[in-house]
Amino acid sequence: MALTMDMDSKKAELLLRAALLDDASNVGERLAALGADISVDDDGDAWIALDMDLWPEDKTSPEAETIAKMLWLDVEWVSTVGTFPFAWPGLSEYSDKTTAYFKMVLDAYGGQGPNKDER
Repeated sequence: MALTMDMDSKKAELLLRAALLDDASNVGERLAALGADISVDDDGDAWIALDMDLWPEDKTSPEAETIAKMLWLDVEWVSTVGTFPFAWPGLSEYSDKTTAYFKMVLDAYGGQGPNKDER
């Protein structure tokens, strides 16, 4: 019995997101990859929208481009703004560890706890 890949848009989107994570060099870029709006249609077109506060506009993703070619997809890259959940998105560029980044966020928010009840 032969296995079939059954490639669909959800699987293609997952592969593209994983490829973005491969090219991410800091916490901000990983957050951008995880939060990217990725869409793949049946005509072989894909759209990847990344928050430009987290993923530099001039940065490419060779891994995502390679995956797209392997899937025979044409990718359109789009930048969005203002999708980041915290103030000071630039802090994410200074750490490659999420715990260190979130400590900076907590410090920037004046030591507030992450829950409303912990203020």
